[in-house]
Amino acid sequence: MDIYHYLELLLVPITSVVTWAAARRKRRNDAVNALQGTVDMLVQKNNTIYKELIDTRKELAAAMVKIGTLESNQEKLLLENSELKQLIERYRK
Repeated sequence: MDIYHYLELLLVPITSVVTWAAARRKRRNDAVNALQGTVDMLVQKNNTIYKELIDTRKELAAAMVKIGTLESNQEKLLLENSELKQLIERYRK
């Protein structure tokens, strides 16, 4: 047996270990890339939902202002209605 034969015998296990290590690293990288893609998608959805929430809060604030105005107008109309009823009662007498 010459040295080339021994090198062939050593080369097979060494290349197997190197291939296994490279494949393992590739699998891990693929898993990390898949997780990163999922995280990116979730961040994008979160940003969209956050923007919708901000818009909804703005609409709610505007609606609350309108409700306050309507309540104020209602109080004025109730007072005016009460005064008109009193005037009608006076004229009936």
